[in-house]
Amino acid sequence: MKLRFLVALTLILSVQCTVAQEVASYYFYSNLQEFAVKYPPLIVTGKRGNYLTEIVPKLGQTPRQVYQFPKSSGIIFDYSNIKNFIQGSYAVEMYFRYDDADLLMYGIIIGERSIARQGEYVHLVTTRDFETKRVNVFLDGKIQSTFIDADDNLAIEPNAQFIFFTEDNEETTSGAVAMIKIYNFFIDEEKAKLLFEPFVIEEAFKEPTIVSKKITLKRLYFVQSEAKLLPESIPEMESLRGYLKANQQVEISLFGHTDNQGDFNLNLKLSRERAENVKAFLVENGIAAKRINTKGYGSLRPVASNLEEETRRLNRRVELEVQK
Repeated sequence: MKLRFLVALTLILSVQCTVAQEVASYYFYSNLQEFAVKYPPLIVTGKRGNYLTEIVPKLGQTPRQVYQFPKSSGIIFDYSNIKNFIQGSYAVEMYFRYDDADLLMYGIIIGERSIARQGEYVHLVTTRDFETKRVNVFLDGKIQSTFIDADDNLAIEPNAQFIFFTEDNEETTSGAVAMIKIYNFFIDEEKAKLLFEPFVIEEAFKEPTIVSKKITLKRLYFVQSEAKLLPESIPEMESLRGYLKANQQVEISLFGHTDNQGDFNLNLKLSRERAENVKAFLVENGIAAKRINTKGYGSLRPVASNLEEETRRLNRRVELEVQK
């Protein structure tokens, strides 16, 4: 199975280097800028589209903006000037919908479901490992295909481009996109469990039955080393807002925590700001500020070992405590 149409590819192999795992994230809030403004904005190819405001499934019930791309038009992620960003292994994640399944570039991946899913949002991830040449394709949280790219059809060079939704000399569908992420590492099935966690629909926030019991808000996601909340956090915060609106007598405290990596004082500041940003969302959505206290503990109160990333991530959290 060849996935040549997924991205703009070259067959020049690069030398895999050891680099920090990084992600470029785009959410299309009225622009094509990267969410943390760390990477270049996306570039339009073909006719420029516009922005729509709509509810996006799995990204919460708060209306948000998405980028609507016209027929035979797309967008480009150009990493040619980003030093050491992609050195062989990579992954591309998209959350988008399409208007015409017959003109869908990714129809071969979505397969027989393409007609049924027309007009609905699709969560698609394609990833390739440099060393093993393993390619994994995930669709809506489940592995759709896995194979060895023995002919290097999906190998890329360090300084190139990813092109989305369009292909030269081919008519392609119009549609809309709510999220694109580009990773500089391979996503195996273990990593995928964490990646897809925000997109698993669960019951709304459950009422804490014991006052003063601390509850970790497990589905809060932040920009790495920053206090800025990622949009995947919105469903969790909406659920908490709903609980607070339904229980007007309740007051809560929010406690921010980090792992022990980096400067202690910066971690303390980061933990406090993350808790404050959760509060800010609640206040902006109708919850009285006086009902919410915040405090940051930095790395002082770990719940797991800081020796390995697998457990260290558990220490990066925001906890809720019901006061009354």
